[in-house]
Amino acid sequence: MKSLTLSLVFLSLLATHGIASTIDFEAQSIGRGGNLTGIPDSPLTIDTATFTGGELLNAEVGLNADQTGIYASEGLFGSGETNPLTISFSAPVGAFSLFVLNGDDTRSYTVSDNLGDSIAMSLPSAGSLGAATFSLPGNGLTSVQITSANTDAWDFAIDSVSFTETVATPEPGSILLLAVGLILLSLVIRWKRCSGPEA
Repeated sequence: MKSLTLSLVFLSLLATHGIASTIDFEAQSIGRGGNLTGIPDSPLTIDTATFTGGELLNAEVGLNADQTGIYASEGLFGSGETNPLTISFSAPVGAFSLFVLNGDDTRSYTVSDNLGDSIAMSLPSAGSLGAATFSLPGNGLTSVQITSANTDAWDFAIDSVSFTETVATPEPGSILLLAVGLILLSLVIRWKRCSGPEA
């Protein structure tokens, strides 16, 4: 009976488990400067996330709210950096959040996903530590966009991208088949223990 209980607990965990991840750009930004160059690191793939439209920086000059590794985009140099920045996931995710840093005058930012959810906030200027965490409620996201309301000369960055990878829940028939197999295996093990060693 103990084996059956453990099997059912395992099945329950299998159906509901997710893997939490946070991407902070620290490892990727080692050796990078703090000045915007206009030269994108795009696409940039880290684990299951691919970032498009920005460049890696370490302690961006003038971005007082975050002096660590970041992924930034600016529109001053007319380069390949984009507004919006895009994050694509190779597998669906949920519990999504990220830190948005404003390197501009006071601006509005919108974070939206492929499910139609979005959140908008106005952030103070970079000199006033303009930054905030944006969170999206959806489960099953495959892409997110971060957009500045300044379409001409934007300057913003992201950091601390957090999400939970959604583990696919097996079909009910598969769970039932697995449960029956585990029960039979448990019975065979119990029968062998009871029958003792062969002569």
